[in-house]
Amino acid sequence: METQFDAIVVGSGATGGVAAKQLCEAGLKVLVVEAGPSLKGPRSYGDPVTNLAKQLKQRWFTHAQHVQERHGGYWETNPDLYTDDKQNPYATPTDRPYRWVRGRQVGGRSHTWGGVLLRFSDYEFKAASRDGWGVDWPLTSAELAPHYAMLERFFQAYGGRDGLPQLPDGDFVGARPFSPGEELFAKTVEQRFGRRLVGSRGIRAGRYAAKGEQYSRLSSSGSTLIAAQRTGNLTLQSGAIVARLLMRDGRAEGVEWVDAATRTYSGANARLVFLCASTIESLRILMMSGVGDSSGLLGRGLMDHIVVNTYFRMPGIRDVEGYELLGSDGSMVPRYQNLDGQQRAAHLRGFGFWGGINRLRFPSLLRRQKDVAFGFYAGMGETLPDDGNFVRLDASLKDTWGLPAPFISCRWTDNDVRLAQQMTHDGAEMVEAAGGVVTPLTELVRTPMIEGFMKTMEQEWKMTTPGLFVHEVGGARMGLDPKTSVTSPYCRLWDAKNVYVTDGACWVSSGWQNPTHTEMALTARAAEHAVSALRRFEL
Repeated sequence: METQFDAIVVGSGATGGVAAKQLCEAGLKVLVVEAGPSLKGPRSYGDPVTNLAKQLKQRWFTHAQHVQERHGGYWETNPDLYTDDKQNPYATPTDRPYRWVRGRQVGGRSHTWGGVLLRFSDYEFKAASRDGWGVDWPLTSAELAPHYAMLERFFQAYGGRDGLPQLPDGDFVGARPFSPGEELFAKTVEQRFGRRLVGSRGIRAGRYAAKGEQYSRLSSSGSTLIAAQRTGNLTLQSGAIVARLLMRDGRAEGVEWVDAATRTYSGANARLVFLCASTIESLRILMMSGVGDSSGLLGRGLMDHIVVNTYFRMPGIRDVEGYELLGSDGSMVPRYQNLDGQQRAAHLRGFGFWGGINRLRFPSLLRRQKDVAFGFYAGMGETLPDDGNFVRLDASLKDTWGLPAPFISCRWTDNDVRLAQQMTHDGAEMVEAAGGVVTPLTELVRTPMIEGFMKTMEQEWKMTTPGLFVHEVGGARMGLDPKTSVTSPYCRLWDAKNVYVTDGACWVSSGWQNPTHTEMALTARAAEHAVSALRRFEL
């Protein structure tokens, strides 16, 4: 393999794929370095029988994924798409548990992503100016709009044009229909509460590869990485765990990695480095490299969404097939509190609900009530940035490859808890107003052999532990001043101007929306900036 490139992208998931695509299409020779292995086409997703056998084996015997198994998506696909917790340890304070859910393979966690594409509004980007907590993002919704639109066209995203200022419309191919249960729910929430139920927005693809495709189109392997490969400018190095940036005179000359199989060290050089390894991994790489902390803020301000799940049955609505729960198929109640012209709620910021009715498909034998529609809505709350929530290296704890593990300390603020309590109340209130009956999932669906574990997990999803919703962001926040931020408005590291951090680490606040669309749009914007700087010989 060559060792000199124009750019190195660390990580091959959602943001790494976008970085590779944009940089390759601009004519740069790009190396993508991925810690996990390459996959083997459709077989990588497994099948329901073998997946369940693997899940039960680790649940009962190996306990190798004791954190990963707490995420609902773990039970929907091949558990090999989630990391081995024993090989990849991390530490937390005893009174501040954190669930770090990960995927290490080419494509990263994009193989288990839901494909929802929601834009941020200036209610999120400029939240601090409205309520006085924290600082604003150094950009606006309008500045990011062209990059959102590019991605929506690339993914052929579905969605409605709903005209809501708190959820900007996108460049969509069209809206998907409501299910019968959602039609009733929509009328109820608008007439009774003055809220809107709108269709979900996102990619219409399943988590498994479609017929004739190697990978799901939700994954970077089935979308952005293909686009990058078609340029002829992409080199992919899998099984390479990045240990550090190779720094010299305030610049990154390249990266050094550990071979996952042989544990030997290798590296490559480039004029430009993009860190897209996922929030905590990118923070760990910066810390191991000794760069990025001139402000004293590196690792500070870790966030996740606080989430409450409401499951319910609809006795007055029959269960019908044909309505899948995909990124574009489903429904949501966008944020409706602390907007302009409204009385301020008992908490800062806001939340929204995403899910659906007639959408969850379980085998008939597992369903306790076969003819009654049921659904769920996940309330996703914007948590407040708090520099007391942090990531640092734990020199006493090493992973399988001898690299220091992260120490993660994160807790919900009092405001976060109040917001979650309001979500719980509002979710149940809307369901009951529409004739639904809030019902635990384990009373709707049989879960043989893991019934006790599922009940325990269901309790944790009534108000999630930090990290469990896999929307972790923050720790290298962007800003206008190197003294009060880690990265510039273009995600460029203040301390090394040829290093860009474009995954969730650069975030200022969490918003209530799913983060992946904004992460990818920030990556596209940063790539455009980096290419322009290279051509002006400014890097």
